[in-house]
Amino acid sequence: MFNKVAPKVNISKKITKLENEILWPAQKGFGNLPNGDLSKFPKMDAIVNRKNAFMTNPLQTFWTAISNAKERIWIIDPYIFEPENNKNSRQNRIQFIIDQLHETLEACDIKVITKSHNTIENKNIDNDILIQFKEHAQLLNGLKSKGLTICDIDIKFNLTTNFDYIHDRFAIIDDELWHFGATVGGFHSLVSAATRGWDANEHGAIEFFKLVWSTEGIVGKNENKMA
Repeated sequence: MFNKVAPKVNISKKITKLENEILWPAQKGFGNLPNGDLSKFPKMDAIVNRKNAFMTNPLQTFWTAISNAKERIWIIDPYIFEPENNKNSRQNRIQFIIDQLHETLEACDIKVITKSHNTIENKNIDNDILIQFKEHAQLLNGLKSKGLTICDIDIKFNLTTNFDYIHDRFAIIDDELWHFGATVGGFHSLVSAATRGWDANEHGAIEFFKLVWSTEGIVGKNENKMA
């Protein structure tokens, strides 16, 4: 009599299935979700209110996800640090993003791929942006308990120069892919949605980010070859 062979048991880590959502940022009083975001296209009064606002409300769901990130925050967006004309300022945008990377943040791998913001008149904008985030990383690390993973924030300014192939904007939070029709984080004043809940590995987002990151260029240096 042959011994019965025990069936193989899959002991791999169970991955919670991500839930797809499409979301719109909204001004105060115009969202239909508890956090102020919209789960459907805005109506005309909401559209006009947001278009005319000097400071647009970001997509709250996204920044909550940032706050809860455990490992990785990767962003691809040429205009993440570039507010719309006559709407707020670059420094306010930078400070808002820095404020979301608070001392209780667990994610330690933070990378942003954007375009150079340097101009002929000011060739130090990129370095100024990088310095602010590097100083914030030092602050975060100084607040960490001994033995915890060191936080690293890196920025590459190689879009539109070394990798001029991207139109849409993307973010990877841990293993979740976010797709934005406009600026990552939902800052734009025009009607623009974001989708979430995509498996970053399944859709090749991790490898794509690594491809863009690895293109020729120096982290934190001006990639814009101006005369």
